[in-house]
Amino acid sequence: MRKFLFILSLYSIIISGSLFSYERYVLKCFEPLLQKSRDVLIKQVGTIEQTNQNDGDMIKKYLKSVGLREGYPYCAAGQYYCFKKAIEILGCEENRIPIKRSGLAIEIFNHSKKFGERTVYKAQVDDLIIWRKGSTPFGHIERIIMVMEKGWVKTVGFNTSKIIDNKRFEGVFIKKRNIYHRLTGMTIRGLTGFKPNSIIKFQ
Repeated sequence: MRKFLFILSLYSIIISGSLFSYERYVLKCFEPLLQKSRDVLIKQVGTIEQTNQNDGDMIKKYLKSVGLREGYPYCAAGQYYCFKKAIEILGCEENRIPIKRSGLAIEIFNHSKKFGERTVYKAQVDDLIIWRKGSTPFGHIERIIMVMEKGWVKTVGFNTSKIIDNKRFEGVFIKKRNIYHRLTGMTIRGLTGFKPNSIIKFQ
């Protein structure tokens, strides 16, 4: 009976996606692009929405980078924008961007799972951490800028919030997350990391 209950419990965990959540895939990325995109990312911290409706000048730019209009969620678009802006600064081809051009965090993870190399589930700086809402195609994504102990990391998250002087602001902020923890009803889907390559081709 105990064996049956254990198997049933394990099956429930698998169905819920918990066991499949802890995956990390690595994509090749030119080292200068990875570094420059991080610089661009940090500069976005503090960007505030105009009316807390996924709007504002910079939010428009984030969304436009993945072909979306103002008003859509932009957590994934913001991450892609950082790579796109870095490409423009470096003057190299847009197809050098390692992640998929998408407004959906889950699509970015699925792309890395399809084309990347699976590694040990251990967070590194520049990793993208992806959460998923149930079995839907929706979720959230943030980029790790600092790795701490026991799974804790600091990230830069687009389409996040922060309380300043008792007022809630929506925008781009540094957050403290854990690579094993749920996030407002979403479960960890996994990590997308990058393998730096020093060779870069310019136009």
